[in-house]
Amino acid sequence: MGDHDQARRAYAEALRRASTWQCWSNLSALALGLKDFDAALANARKAIGMAPAQAEAWVNAGVACWHAGARKDGARAMAHAVELAPANATAAIDYAYMLRSVDRVTQAYEVMRAARECGTRTAALLRAMAELERILGRFGDCRQHALEALQLMANEGLPSPALPELPAQLPHSLEAWRGVLEDCLRRLAPLRCDPCMAGGAVRIYALHGGLPEPRKDIDIVVDSRVGHDALRAAFADGYRPFARQGQIAPSGGAIGVLGLVHEASGIPIDIMLQDRSGGRWRGSFGAPDHLVFDTPAFSIVEEACAGMQVPLPLPQPLDEYLQWIYGDDWALPTQMVAGTPVPREFIQKGLHSPGIASASRPAALNRALLSLLTALHEGQMRSAAALCHQILAVEQQDAVREVQARLSGGRIR
Repeated sequence: MGDHDQARRAYAEALRRASTWQCWSNLSALALGLKDFDAALANARKAIGMAPAQAEAWVNAGVACWHAGARKDGARAMAHAVELAPANATAAIDYAYMLRSVDRVTQAYEVMRAARECGTRTAALLRAMAELERILGRFGDCRQHALEALQLMANEGLPSPALPELPAQLPHSLEAWRGVLEDCLRRLAPLRCDPCMAGGAVRIYALHGGLPEPRKDIDIVVDSRVGHDALRAAFADGYRPFARQGQIAPSGGAIGVLGLVHEASGIPIDIMLQDRSGGRWRGSFGAPDHLVFDTPAFSIVEEACAGMQVPLPLPQPLDEYLQWIYGDDWALPTQMVAGTPVPREFIQKGLHSPGIASASRPAALNRALLSLLTALHEGQMRSAAALCHQILAVEQQDAVREVQARLSGGRIR
């Protein structure tokens, strides 16, 4: 419940009483919760010494090593836990996470699939499988396992709501964000690829006549006919590919995303390659969903912006552009979804945008199902309720209706 002082007192008392491997394993788990990874590993080793065939203690040892920075040791311990108990959902999920972190996605999925074939059926395992199926492009399996996980959560009871949290603070300042944006625009200018601001920054500019607050990232669309080698070369110095995106679209004018990170500040940048033929603008948000936005073509007009040393290239008319991306009520703090206003911070990207291509709507729905699972897992019940409403406005799913009923204090019979 967030009372760390009481938890530490209870932990200290339990240390004096511990006598069995189960005690030491549980104390290891508690130390993990208190982020004392050295103590967690020491306690796990005591449990392993008493019962070396118990996977639970190896799981705790693996997590402790991983968080302490000894990642190879952590992965070895977790692999041993999976070997001891292939049906252990926690071991399978944690080992898959470790494999995924080094881009061994297929092997990560096979670890969880083996646990599922052993008869393990938990919401956490199904959710983790669905997330990897999304990355692997197995969209039908992703939908199936996401809905199965939601049904389990509805049947077995939802997690407790999370304690109120302060709004997340961005790790960078407005000055840093503007500086990186200026640098990106300067690097793109010689390529003659007609860069244009996109998404949230355009909306902020339209609302405030400038950019008075930083965004979490930078989105810029460019003409997909730009030479990809030249585009890579323009950002070779001071930027690195975004680890889980970073693959530029195929050559030949195809749409896609070049994901970058500004090394000094850590600010992410998406350079989105946009097909501008036939009087349309067609662009993709990239892997793994490849959501395609298809809108009429817009003019690009450079506007002066307070605090910026270079002009901003903006789509014009702004109002029409923002209607295609966010709907007619783009200027309001809520968006109407099936007759109900939904706070914009809970709107699922693409699910109800007028500009999303019809072929992309199934992938957008899968993203929303996974976002719902994440919100429930983290106890973010307001977000979960908003996601249920958005999903059901697109497609009726019994599992989502069950969760919605649970969130409102009832249950569907």
